[in-house]
Amino acid sequence: MKRLLLCSTLIVLSASCDGGLTLPPLIEPALEGTIAVVSPWPPQDSVKNLWLFASQIYPVDSSNIFVGILEGSIIIYPGLSLDSSLAYNVNTQPFHAKVPPSTYYYIGILARHGDLPFDPDSYRVVGVLEDTTMQPRTVVVRDYEVVSGLTIVVDFYNLPPQPF
Repeated sequence: MKRLLLCSTLIVLSASCDGGLTLPPLIEPALEGTIAVVSPWPPQDSVKNLWLFASQIYPVDSSNIFVGILEGSIIIYPGLSLDSSLAYNVNTQPFHAKVPPSTYYYIGILARHGDLPFDPDSYRVVGVLEDTTMQPRTVVVRDYEVVSGLTIVVDFYNLPPQPF
């Protein structure tokens, strides 16, 4: 009798668990998509670096850019640079950037043109992830979510409005 009661209890318990103790999926939050260059590239010596960035603030002046980078609210991905994975004269480049879950108000490509790394005049935004109204698109990244299908258009000779 005790064995029957124990077996019945185990069957009921195992049927009612329904995966409640399973771990969440091992997916790191990220942004992914394509960088598309739609203009001719400038001379190779005039673009020092290109970086993908994702900003949790909408930068309104160059001091906000550097403060945001230091505070961590603007994340720059140095893996996408001319001297590493984003090759010169390539018209499309896929990207996959791990980011913390957050709301990102400004995502784009930042180019450094000058030789002084801390000179705000050396930097230009050359491409922005835009919505249908041609404004910077806000993207929400949640835990265990990869936001894919993003396209950032880069036009070196028709720059988007600069946020600073």
